[in-house]
Amino acid sequence: MKKRLGALLFTLFLLLSPLPAAAASTSANLLANPSFEDGLAGWTSPDGKWGTAESESGYDPQDGSYFAWPLQASQENTCIYQDVSLSGSKTGDSVVFSVMVCNYDQPPHDMGRVELQFLDPSGKPLKGHIQEQRNPDWNQQTIIASVPAGAVTARVVLWAVWYVGSDVDAYYDAASLVTTTDQYSTVYVSEKNGKETAGTGDVLTLTADNGVSRSPDDYVWSSSYNDAATIDANGVVTFHSDAQDGVAFYAKDKKTGVVGVYWVNSDHENAKPASGSSWASADLRQADELGLIPECLEGTDLTAPITRAEFAAVAVKTYEALTNSAAIPAANNPFRDTKDADVLKAYRIGAVNGTSDTTFAPNALLNREQAATMLTRVFKKVSLAGWTLQADGDFSLAYAKPVPFADDADISGWAKDSVYFMAANGIIQGSGGKFMPRSVTSAQQAAGYAQATREQALLIAVRMVEKLG
Repeated sequence: MKKRLGALLFTLFLLLSPLPAAAASTSANLLANPSFEDGLAGWTSPDGKWGTAESESGYDPQDGSYFAWPLQASQENTCIYQDVSLSGSKTGDSVVFSVMVCNYDQPPHDMGRVELQFLDPSGKPLKGHIQEQRNPDWNQQTIIASVPAGAVTARVVLWAVWYVGSDVDAYYDAASLVTTTDQYSTVYVSEKNGKETAGTGDVLTLTADNGVSRSPDDYVWSSSYNDAATIDANGVVTFHSDAQDGVAFYAKDKKTGVVGVYWVNSDHENAKPASGSSWASADLRQADELGLIPECLEGTDLTAPITRAEFAAVAVKTYEALTNSAAIPAANNPFRDTKDADVLKAYRIGAVNGTSDTTFAPNALLNREQAATMLTRVFKKVSLAGWTLQADGDFSLAYAKPVPFADDADISGWAKDSVYFMAANGIIQGSGGKFMPRSVTSAQQAAGYAQATREQALLIAVRMVEKLG
């Protein structure tokens, strides 16, 4: 892991201030016909094979007189879904989706799979969450997730996945989707030795972490398929079969209801917290939950210095979070050295310009004054009607300018207004009276002086959304 003097000093500048608590606002159930009393009204059945029943194979409705199941499907996978507008929600709000599901008691049991997807304006999935069940009793599956940057629609999908027999037996009832301004911490589940495969007789030990507690007593543990593997109250899993079709294990936070998932023998990826410095872990969780971590940084070393292209991607995510809309790439690319979509989105917004008329220098590293300037431009685009980068000089931001930094003379003229705007709003701070905007000597350049790291850039983005959103 590369350590640089500038990165270490920069770490000291990024102390987040807590926001005042506000009363939570929770919507009514936003799903149409949530208990299927009106057939499939409000739901889409792509293959037309779903319907409703008053009773089937000894199973009765859980709310009202009917439940949904794919009565015309045979030995196939099938689904229904419903889209819900998030027009009344903002990035960081929470969506709580729950539904009752069960499977006919015929081992090895068909599967019920529930999905919550967040879509951008074009219908492209931004983020998704999945839970599965192959147990013959009615159980409530609950997914609680934060609205990511750029999401305008929540889609709930109810799957019936065939394994045995002629029918496809997954039954659904009492669905609910609400939005709330309450914010919840993600629960991550890990295995002691990192194992993601297991077979008959194997024992795994799982740990859940909500950012506050890792005690198994603070979670309710369950298995998606008890015939294949069971889990006890301490998170210890015992496999009773090879479970080649995969098993999910759930850890439900007893206080918040948030469910963490750990997949074994599955194609589904296990969610992992963003990897960075220990001091930044809570804020990186928040960046992840707000949808501020762009694809180019997922799974990377977040302690490494950030490039111009990577920061452009962070700027785009910040813009999308502040506007609750998706950024669009510039139609004409002026740069010869990059075709990166996020760079072109940031260019169209006005967050970035080139190092020349035809170059962007996507792999060049970013310093503090550049970071302040890029994100200030994002805020201008969001808050100042008619602002463009070309007309930037015609606009000004209202803020109380703080006392000048001791190294004010080192701040480039084009960056000063952005630097002091960010400082005035607590987005970026100095240390010892200095801001450290950029390297001005060869020794500073060699030491990585004033360089921003990926995790620090993400923390700045979190501050932007929380303080100025």
